[in-house]
Amino acid sequence: MRTPILSLALFLSILTRISADEFDPTRFIGLDIPAAVAALGLPQEMFTYRGAEEKQDNVVFYYPDFLYLFWYKDRVWQVRCDRRFTATVFGLSLGASREQVERTSLRALTPNGDSLYFDLGDGSFPLRVRLVFTASVLSDLYVYRSDF
Repeated sequence: MRTPILSLALFLSILTRISADEFDPTRFIGLDIPAAVAALGLPQEMFTYRGAEEKQDNVVFYYPDFLYLFWYKDRVWQVRCDRRFTATVFGLSLGASREQVERTSLRALTPNGDSLYFDLGDGSFPLRVRLVFTASVLSDLYVYRSDF
């Protein structure tokens, strides 16, 4: 009788570890500076990122796990995970091949050059995900407010 309970406990323990490895960047979109610092601590670096136009300029917080928060005024509007990021995001691992992502994705992907896009419709803001491929390998993942 204890065997099913132990099996259930082991199964739940494994599920907890699996979900703990999944990173959800959407939880940072819309945070202000105090909330972001409370969630992640102080960034390792802070720098500006110049866009093609002045309205595309950003302040960026960089964290040592290869996570970047992009700021518009006083709110996070975009999150980036670069090729060195180790957790899975939306079931994807950075370093995966484009063919693998296209074959295994449960989402409708829209191709555009070196990137694939999909929309997330379940948040407070309209969000889009951009998967950037370098030499057909997933090298960057961006989640951003698509209403900006």
